[in-house]
Amino acid sequence: MVLFQVLGPLEVRGRDGLACRLGGGKPVAVLAALLVRPNGWVAVDRLIEATWPEQDAPASAEANLKTYLWRLRRLLPRHDDGARIESRPGAYRLRVAPGELDAQCAAEAADAARHALAEGAAATAFELATEALGRWCGRPYEGLGLDLGDAVAKLDDLRRELWACLAEAQLELGRPADAVTTLRSLTSDDPLREDAWARLVRAWHVLGRPAQALAAYHEARRVLAAELGVRPGPELADAFRAMHGGARPAERPPRRELPRDTPLFTGRGRELEILDVACTGNPRVAVVTGPAGAGKTALAVHAAHRLAARFPDGQFSVDLRGAAGSPVPAATVLARLLHSIGIPPALVPADVDERAALWRSELAFRRVLLLFDDVADAAQVEPLLPATGSSAVLITGRTGDLHVDGAVHVRLGPLPPAEAATLFRAVAGERGAGADEPVVAATVRRCHGLPGALREAAAASGTPAVHPLWTIRRREPGKVA
Repeated sequence: MVLFQVLGPLEVRGRDGLACRLGGGKPVAVLAALLVRPNGWVAVDRLIEATWPEQDAPASAEANLKTYLWRLRRLLPRHDDGARIESRPGAYRLRVAPGELDAQCAAEAADAARHALAEGAAATAFELATEALGRWCGRPYEGLGLDLGDAVAKLDDLRRELWACLAEAQLELGRPADAVTTLRSLTSDDPLREDAWARLVRAWHVLGRPAQALAAYHEARRVLAAELGVRPGPELADAFRAMHGGARPAERPPRRELPRDTPLFTGRGRELEILDVACTGNPRVAVVTGPAGAGKTALAVHAAHRLAARFPDGQFSVDLRGAAGSPVPAATVLARLLHSIGIPPALVPADVDERAALWRSELAFRRVLLLFDDVADAAQVEPLLPATGSSAVLITGRTGDLHVDGAVHVRLGPLPPAEAATLFRAVAGERGAGADEPVVAATVRRCHGLPGALREAAAASGTPAVHPLWTIRRREPGKVA
């Protein structure tokens, strides 16, 4: 007969055989400290700490302890072999026979259930796990507010282990719907338990619910990345492969979204070095600002191509259209980015903050390069930034007060006259190569050394245009900036 129940509020059976919930008080604290180590010697100092957990023990603590133990001896039935509570110098122990402590019974049932599953006896495992879980009436030692070390945490782990055994037995017995219910409770209670997520994916798959199975897999990926910074392990990956007939998890080939590198890029050597260093530091964010035509996008794209090999998990490029007066909402950008890395549209959260959290979680274990072009302000780009990990971000914008905390800022101005002349001649081709030095110098002055204006001027000289469309700015005749 179970005499001691600790899987909930502490209860004992007295000499009359009736259950008695003891409530609080110092004697109960002493009993709880003894039950944490059944049949083991517990030092007097430890008993005093447990009895007076939030205050200094009185000078009479040891004498009081003897009084509490005397009360417990009167309440508790004798052990089959003699005294229930024994003493020796400096320590006491509570003698507990097999079957008298519910926590011990539950632990033995968990061991037996695991063994039954290994032997293929799912029905036996189901009965053992069900009976053991039925012993819980709440949180272990509920309501006592005592410092019991890791005893409560260990019993919580034991309950989760029994849930896992029960779910495995339910799956083996062809009861996947019951397994789903069990596993959803387990993953909610212990979201970092990967084996439970793997069983949940399998259970949904057996039920013929592929959308729910996929949702469980991606939720597990998100949680593991956010909390531990790891990818799914072999067990979860195997569950995914089973769901897809043996196929590997749908890890899409890394996206390579960078625009075509700027043709005939010229100059900006110092700025490129700054961006190279910024994208290998911390927090790996760089902001490039400057007036229209200064070559912000050209510089960022050229720098991104130089850096691409360092980011094997992909390179993403998004035009945020800040200068156009209709900035793209962060929620729209996040939905597109999440889909690009393999998150099904049905699993993209509706709330922008939840989308940003999922995006940060996915980036935590990836090395990607992000190019956000033409940003309106910091508020537009802030939800798109990674929080941790090894990804890097390049940002461009016209406004000089585009401030992102921790970022390296590069302010672009005109090209030096020599570099501006070199750019004009290169883009103009043969005509530029044969142009007189005074003519080229005058063109550079009229264009104020701005790369966009120089490219347009070179194109207007009769040579086929060699410039990307996103640097073109239509201007009235005679206006170059």
